[in-house]
Amino acid sequence: MIAARLHTTLLALLTAAVLSAQSPLVEALRKYQAGDLSGAKTLIDQAVAEPAHAGDAEAWLLRGFVYKDVYKARVSTPEGDRARDTALASLHRCLELDADSTYRENATQAYEYLSRSCFNEAAKALSDGDDQRAITLFDMYRESVLRLEPKADLRAREAEFANALGTLYTKRFNEDRTRTEWFEKATSTYQGVLRIDPDNYGANYNLATLFYNMGVYRIRALQAEADLITMQQVQEVAREYFQLALPFMLKAHDMNPSRKETLLGLEGIYYSLQDEMNSEKFRRLYEEIPQQDQR
Repeated sequence: MIAARLHTTLLALLTAAVLSAQSPLVEALRKYQAGDLSGAKTLIDQAVAEPAHAGDAEAWLLRGFVYKDVYKARVSTPEGDRARDTALASLHRCLELDADSTYRENATQAYEYLSRSCFNEAAKALSDGDDQRAITLFDMYRESVLRLEPKADLRAREAEFANALGTLYTKRFNEDRTRTEWFEKATSTYQGVLRIDPDNYGANYNLATLFYNMGVYRIRALQAEADLITMQQVQEVAREYFQLALPFMLKAHDMNPSRKETLLGLEGIYYSLQDEMNSEKFRRLYEEIPQQDQR
């Protein structure tokens, strides 16, 4: 429907007497209507480079739609990414030039569609395990939103993305706990979430679990023949990780006291800290929760 309105509006404008039949803008529209995106792209690039159309909102709108369709035909490819960037920039330029808001609805809807596609593809990239592409796409999403609305509050989206990114790093660490770089990336990412949203349950719980698991790993990695001094040193390091885990698990528990995962987590952390009283306390709390309420 948007494309249909676009065609109708532009046809009315482009058949005005001020435009000649040989205008690259007119020809670009004809190519676009005929489905010739390659031809339309060449002609619309030529049109916006000419002084006669460089300041025309309608020319930039058409360019935005042409490149949007190029992106849709090349999703998840370098060419598609470049086309989306060009489409976003063109639609934004249209909005800047559109003093009487003739094209605002069409341009804004197309712009927001492309902006959302950056976020959605970032999420897909994370599910595919491609964290570098995901980060690049999320940065594109953030940039596109702020370009249109500089005061937009993106904290919820940033926390959502960072939590998902932290989950990917955690998965890699759990697959090979000798790869401590993934531990560092995961903890740093979750700490970033908490700077945005200190009451984020997922970040608090996942950060606590990461610290606890690192402490357990350090102890289990001890060789049987390790000398007493080495064992004591490792146990001290492990204790530091358990202590780091505790406040985050307590915060997660305070946010939802009936979640069995935090009750069991606190039982394990206190047990590892040799605090039997608190360990037993959280075991009892877990057992006292009716089975149907344990979630």
